[in-house]
Amino acid sequence: MKTQNLITSTVTAFVAAAGLCGSAIAGTIRHDRSDAQYRNFANQNQFASVGFLEMRFSGSTSAKLCSGTLISANWVLTAAHCLESGQQSLAGAGFTIGGRSISINRALQHAGWRSSGNGGERVDLGLFQLNASVSNVNPATLYSGTNEDWQVGSYVGFGNTGTGLTGQIDRTYKTKRAGQNMIGLGNRLGYSNDILVSDFDDPRSVNPSEPWTNPLNLEYQLGSGDSGGAMFIGGLLAGVNSFITSLDGRTDADYGDISAATRVSSHSNWIQNVIRGIAGTGMLNSLPRTSSNFGPTTLAEVLLDQSEIIGDLSQPLEIVQDTWDNSEPIAEPVPEPTTVVGGLLSLGGLIVARRRRKLAQKQA
Repeated sequence: MKTQNLITSTVTAFVAAAGLCGSAIAGTIRHDRSDAQYRNFANQNQFASVGFLEMRFSGSTSAKLCSGTLISANWVLTAAHCLESGQQSLAGAGFTIGGRSISINRALQHAGWRSSGNGGERVDLGLFQLNASVSNVNPATLYSGTNEDWQVGSYVGFGNTGTGLTGQIDRTYKTKRAGQNMIGLGNRLGYSNDILVSDFDDPRSVNPSEPWTNPLNLEYQLGSGDSGGAMFIGGLLAGVNSFITSLDGRTDADYGDISAATRVSSHSNWIQNVIRGIAGTGMLNSLPRTSSNFGPTTLAEVLLDQSEIIGDLSQPLEIVQDTWDNSEPIAEPVPEPTTVVGGLLSLGGLIVARRRRKLAQKQA
């Protein structure tokens, strides 16, 4: 497999500082392919569900720029780290897709993102609820299989571009691009299998006796602004773009660097439980904020957001506390037309009751 021989000695991790243009590392394409090929690939209908996110933080005139994927008429799946900027709270957000921009007033991070550890040990998933439904774009379907290892994956996002030779070209984000790579489970690089990984192969260094060194036609490496975007396998949403790593101490998205995405199939119940259960819980507590400074790890890691100065995203945002788990799906209610409100309240009660039973069982 292309990534099976990539473990090397420990290097010191570093993270791109949010709010500083050019501090994050760019995404790159093959030097012997045109950028138009990647842009044309991204504009296929199968990737129409991937859009562009802008997040405004309290007390700041800058916004964090990420990607996100529409997974229902009014829900967007993205990376958890896109919802935070150091200790600043998220004050507003907007999502651009299908030729329109839609404001957002509700957001949620997976509780696993606030755990200790580096990016490969955290659950880098977040959800946005749109203020209006999207009717002209088909939502992505979640990947539910377990055979992602050694499959061709298609990364989609709005990050910077460049080539494997030049590295980043600053401020080239906000254009939709897509490329492909061979995907491996995270344990191939010492990560949890809740992470999917790929490496960026140099077409000048192909070894005929090592087929994993042969790049795909549109080989691609994630970059700044791609964070929260999609990794598709067979047209299904299999990963959420999270971070990039390097083996040479220079995480500049050149040949040999590695892309990492959070594995959707590991958290599909959590995603569905949030969407089905959020209306009935009434949980509107402030979301705890965490620093994005990680300690030493095996590979240098760089989160893949991007920042620039933009106008005020004036829509106020509610941050919802994460109370959902991934152990089992919540049954989707089918209320009578005259009892919709009562049905939502009952759903909230069922969730609370189920959690109390689980807590009692654990304490017994």
